Amino acid sequence: MSIQGLKPVFVHGWACGPEIWAPLQQQLGWDGVCRVDLGYFEPSPQNGSVNPAEFLQKTGDQPILATGHSLGLLWLLSQRDWPEGSRFVGINAFGRFSATEGFAAGVSPRVLSRMRAGLTRNAYDVAENFRARCGLPVPEGISCNADVLDEGLALLAEGDVREKMQYIACKRNLLLLAGGVDPIVPPAMTRNAVPAEAEIVWQSDGGHMLPVTHVSFCADHIKNFISKAV
Repeated sequence: MSIQGLKPVFVHGWACGPEIWAPLQQQLGWDGVCRVDLGYFEPSPQNGSVNPAEFLQKTGDQPILATGHSLGLLWLLSQRDWPEGSRFVGINAFGRFSATEGFAAGVSPRVLSRMRAGLTRNAYDVAENFRARCGLPVPEGISCNADVLDEGLALLAEGDVREKMQYIACKRNLLLLAGGVDPIVPPAMTRNAVPAEAEIVWQSDGGHMLPVTHVSFCADHIKNFISKAV
């Protein structure tokens, strides 16, 4: 399938790893895919990924086709201004996560503070509890990187890319796929955390792990998104 000269990039969410993309990548059938491993677990549960520093160092002026799950899209849009013509898919994604003035639908900052404090006691338990809410077990034979998990929670507490999302959405270069029963990013939060111009496609019975639980839904809508003229 042609992706119009864009560099395909996948970035996972908090307390996940690049392995979540395997079924979706297989259905999409794209060549030259870059999977970013944010490093929440050691060793990485899947080979063939790049760390954030390597990814950002090697990224030049070629437009990207970036798919970010949850925090993954927030991370991508927080890193730099991407080349004009880049396109973005957010799955279970948001422009801001933590509640603030004018954004009451976000998660209470106290929740993130408690999670960050918990990382200092037992990072594995914090990651396991979060993944249990998402319906994912922690991969066996790995350990948690508490410092990197904390960096991710700090981004969730402070990150805000709503203006960038609006700019991208106005150019029709943003697609959002959301779950109607997402326990982490519920519908009310989704609607308030993204610009009104954004295209949102809902999977009514989908939770927070659409790339894993609703692979065909994600693949079909991404293919349709790419087929449209920019």
